[in-house]
Amino acid sequence: MSKYYKAFNTLKGPVTHLKNIVSSAIGKKQKTTGTEVINKVKPNVPKTKLEKTKSKLAIAKQKTKASQAKLDNTIFRINQQKKRLETGPGSANPKRPGKMGGGMMGRRFGMKKGSSKGKVPTTPKEKAFGMLSVKKGLDNNKNITFTDKIAGAKKA
Repeated sequence: MSKYYKAFNTLKGPVTHLKNIVSSAIGKKQKTTGTEVINKVKPNVPKTKLEKTKSKLAIAKQKTKASQAKLDNTIFRINQQKKRLETGPGSANPKRPGKMGGGMMGRRFGMKKGSSKGKVPTTPKEKAFGMLSVKKGLDNNKNITFTDKIAGAKKA
């Protein structure tokens, strides 16, 4: 902290006190001290017929404002829901047509369930795995498919 900041903070309290003394000497009163308590509030009870109708009109105006705000909020929510349904995944919206998920969903180790082509085997181990279904007579595909996985899981 700078020395000026410290000096300013040290003088802050006495300056405020001096200001209060001078304003009270001049006759200017402080607005509030923070210790006042509200003793009473005069009730606004309409006495004449005109005052009563004015009061009822004001209440009715306030009620219509509140109901209008609720209605606007409901309309806004409905519109937002419509937008969400129009632009959500799987919708016919051109911004996001039928896009769901992402990455490597359901495509592990080059095998797809029901794939007729399958992964082309490159190593001797893969070639042996690809021939499992051919040896057992399940299909004639030498590539790795889901049927090879099933054939390997079943015992002779």
